[in-house]
Amino acid sequence: MKSKLTVVGLAGLLLVSGLTSCGDTSKTISVCASELPHAQILNESVKPILEKEGYTLQVKVLDWTMQNDSVYSGDYDANYFQHIPYLDTYNPKEDKVFAVAKVHYEPLRIYAGKASVTYTDSKATFEICNDTSNGTRALDLLVANGVISSYEKDSDGNADFTKLPSNITAVAENLLVASLPDYDYGLLPCNTAMTGNIDGNSEANKDLPTESDTLASAKANVLAANTSKYKNDSTYKTKIDVLADALLSTTVKDYIDTTWKGVVLTYQEDLRTK
Repeated sequence: MKSKLTVVGLAGLLLVSGLTSCGDTSKTISVCASELPHAQILNESVKPILEKEGYTLQVKVLDWTMQNDSVYSGDYDANYFQHIPYLDTYNPKEDKVFAVAKVHYEPLRIYAGKASVTYTDSKATFEICNDTSNGTRALDLLVANGVISSYEKDSDGNADFTKLPSNITAVAENLLVASLPDYDYGLLPCNTAMTGNIDGNSEANKDLPTESDTLASAKANVLAANTSKYKNDSTYKTKIDVLADALLSTTVKDYIDTTWKGVVLTYQEDLRTK
């Protein structure tokens, strides 16, 4: 009887040990991201790098309006979808989520909708994104190309959507692709266009204006993490550092450059020491 109990006890111990091992979260990194190109970069280029380091990467495509809250609350270790100007709007008073590294740049550009007239025609209609950052970028691009001479700004220097020119409409980001045929042209962030399978190099789009590369540093998309946990949790910090190192690797740079051939531009910068 004693022998049987010993065997049973040993089996139970092994089972508990096995469950503990399987539930080890120190080697699992969870990231919420936009679908394109972010989640694709993570799944196809970053995940194999992390596997060699003994880590499992879990990627969840999540609505961009939820991602900073999800990292701050601890539902995910990090997010990958935004640039620093947008992140700054989330941290106006408290540094809840911080930019770990810049990875790539998605130029905002003009895309053809019904294109009943040229984009410089005074009768041309435009849709822009209704979030402050991308909407302001869109209007700056129209000014730079002589479509409009100026636009009204709020007290923070951003676009005032209540005073847009009559031929420009602010539209929710998730509706931009579907509503593009309703306007002559749309000013879409690159990842929004890619999600809607809009080809920036098509005959209709290839000669339309694109943001200057000089904006790359300010608008580069970043890996973002929980500020407090990074400072106070060594296990969490190690995971974020391993993930950042992978995103800053030449392997990821080559993947982006080869896959998108200039539509998405690599802009890698380590921000952990800044």
